[in-house]
Amino acid sequence: MIFISNDIKVKTGIEQGCIYNFSPKDGVLNHYYMVLNKNPKTDSEVYLVPFTTKKEKIIKFIEYRKLDRKTFVDIPNKECSFLPRSQDGGIDCNRPIEVTLTKLIELIDNSSGSCNYPKTTKSLLELVIEGVSASPMVKPVIKTSLY
Repeated sequence: MIFISNDIKVKTGIEQGCIYNFSPKDGVLNHYYMVLNKNPKTDSEVYLVPFTTKKEKIIKFIEYRKLDRKTFVDIPNKECSFLPRSQDGGIDCNRPIEVTLTKLIELIDNSSGSCNYPKTTKSLLELVIEGVSASPMVKPVIKTSLY
């Protein structure tokens, strides 16, 4: 079997809707993230939104801040086969992270992360784009990169 490094996998395969698993910083468990950018290979930053199982906490935050409910996207069963299903999950569209392509690869490598996941479905990607676009917490440059 031929080994292909994460560096090559990410640089050649990254596109909007790709899923990566990594720790965003030391001491934090790995999370799944979805790429938001329409053109992440050429943009100076890669924008990613986190998957989360803290649905109730995020919904309370959304209600407290009077944000649009669509800024939390529920993930239907069987939509993302790689996710554990012990808890309800979703995507928090209010707090994307920004990293360079090089930093993304470092984060994946340094946390024993992975980039071996299927790209998300078009329907889930559309809901996430709608949620990110609806959030006043997201920088305009991130919203522009979606299209």
